[in-house]
Amino acid sequence: MPISDKSYKIIWGQFAGRCALCRKEVIHLTESGVTSLTGEVAHIVGEQENAARGRSSLSLDDRNDPDNLMLLCREHHKIVDDDEKTYTVEQLEGIKLSYLEWLKSTLSPTKPWRSTLSQLCYINVPRLCEQAELKGYQVDLSKYREDKTLHSLRWELNHVMSAFQQVLRELEFSALPLQELALHEGHIGHPISFDRTRFRTKNIAFEAINATSRWNQSFTGDLTKDPHIYSKLGEFKLVIFIDPNWITTSTAFTLFKPSSGQSVFSGLGRITNVDYEAKVVTATAWVIGLPPGPFDTLSKSPESQTENPVALSPEQNLDALVDMREAARHSIYFSPPPDECDLCRKSLLGEKFMIDGGVRGASYWACMCSSCYLRKGRGIAWGLGQLYLRDKHGWLAVAGLDPSGPADETL
Repeated sequence: MPISDKSYKIIWGQFAGRCALCRKEVIHLTESGVTSLTGEVAHIVGEQENAARGRSSLSLDDRNDPDNLMLLCREHHKIVDDDEKTYTVEQLEGIKLSYLEWLKSTLSPTKPWRSTLSQLCYINVPRLCEQAELKGYQVDLSKYREDKTLHSLRWELNHVMSAFQQVLRELEFSALPLQELALHEGHIGHPISFDRTRFRTKNIAFEAINATSRWNQSFTGDLTKDPHIYSKLGEFKLVIFIDPNWITTSTAFTLFKPSSGQSVFSGLGRITNVDYEAKVVTATAWVIGLPPGPFDTLSKSPESQTENPVALSPEQNLDALVDMREAARHSIYFSPPPDECDLCRKSLLGEKFMIDGGVRGASYWACMCSSCYLRKGRGIAWGLGQLYLRDKHGWLAVAGLDPSGPADETL
């Protein structure tokens, strides 16, 4: 029984297309676009009794298992099989182990990651708490209710988001930057970071985000059904499963189910599997958010901390920001519609505008009436806040929309 196609793919991926001895790449792409493979999958214990290092009690299945295989260039494959005295089973096992350790540490070194997220869209509460506790930090979850989804916590969500913002500000994580990742199985379990990465979204149901009870389904591995976001990673697809329980707000939901089918996110997570046969890398997200916008540093300046001195009425100030052309292009409605301002508790029933945005001097967002926004809002821009206008269908987003717009390109 020869080596299976699956085992071949595993070895080529596990060794990142390099010879374990000379560590040179054995995949070559010519100028005309033709790919040439100059490497060979080699046995440690020979496949047959009369092969190099073939005298062993291993079964044929075990001899052709990935644990007994390694990737070599053609030259070193010949050298290894011709010189059994030098390249014993024990020697080759040591070479394989040493190479995989080198690959893990050299080709994709971890780098410090500190949060610059301007808005938390997804917080995996148990996983992020676990990481914080491993670093000796206790997260304040006094306002968190385990029987509730994050987006159903209403005002208490601000306290939860503020607690995690504090964690992310104070702690430094070591992670593999996504754009520098050289894929192989040695990275399973490693943290990864991604910055301004464009993802497509799939199977994230509106009903799940609006439900007050928890989403109790389990992931099946079926990408036609499981809620997830995904992005291209060379020839691979990076899939990050999304548990609707951890989506923070209704505005965040529009980012996970945008009209364009795509959103740009930054965040942190962990690789859970590398499938060389399907060319899919799966990961669990710890936190996902929006990268900082161009006005974030401005909003933190001393000048931005003062009260708004403009003498116009709140509605007159906000009317100038309305962009109905962009609103029609995106067609995003806030759901479920808030009943009252989170800050002053005034009913929004008779309001023309509602703002879902960051609160000045705080790390959380709030649904605000016009007056509270002009006194305490951080700004209207992507990553700062969105302006909503009431129409016959509900609250329509009319400013602060994704500047990349509804994209047509595919990943």
